[in-house]
Amino acid sequence: MLGGNGFVGSHVCKEALAQGYQVMSVSRRGGPKSGDADEKWAKEVHWVKGDIFDSKGEWANGLSSCRGVISCVGGFGSVAAMEKINGDANIAAIKAAHEQKVPRFVFVSAHDYRLPQFMYKGYFHGKRRAELELEKTYGSNGVSLRPGFIYGSRKVGSFSLPLWMIGSPLAAVTNLSFVQKLQHVSLIGPLVAPFIVPPVDVRSVAKAAVDAAVNPGVSGSLDVFRISSFKPSPGS
Repeated sequence: MLGGNGFVGSHVCKEALAQGYQVMSVSRRGGPKSGDADEKWAKEVHWVKGDIFDSKGEWANGLSSCRGVISCVGGFGSVAAMEKINGDANIAAIKAAHEQKVPRFVFVSAHDYRLPQFMYKGYFHGKRRAELELEKTYGSNGVSLRPGFIYGSRKVGSFSLPLWMIGSPLAAVTNLSFVQKLQHVSLIGPLVAPFIVPPVDVRSVAKAAVDAAVNPGVSGSLDVFRISSFKPSPGS
């Protein structure tokens, strides 16, 4: 697990633990966020401090015993910073995992909103580069998840930000069949499509990621609809 102390990453850790797997999480911090430190799930994760760009570090050697790697590494900032964290860091992780003969690799990417090219600089372009590297290096044993807006309870310090209050009702509306049909109306489809992509429950993203990491039957890219079909395990 790479980036297990983030919003999506922490839920991936919970899901994997709920399914009975041992979880190792690698990050620069080498531990959970302060607000999660006392949580039961955080105490069950093996936290490792490491730099993804150091392919010879202790963290990389520890991958050799892993059944699969899930990367939730990503972030925002300047164009250069986003290319580095979303693209270069994940590419380095994919190569390190392959070198350690990890059977499968799952990358949490992002939905392709088909926005103007200039808007893809940094964040989206970095993630697409990582997807291409994953496909080249892992083939059918590499899986890219492409969620849109991810909702759920997000910890910000000691406060829990209820993103589900926005995401849940929005998902209910955007999943309606007549709303989805708007994407295929020739005159307005290209205009509305980016705005009616259904939000995805973070627990479904976590479930999809864990299943993809251990199940050879899951391959390629999973869109928002496929991800939403995954139901979280009890207690995750």
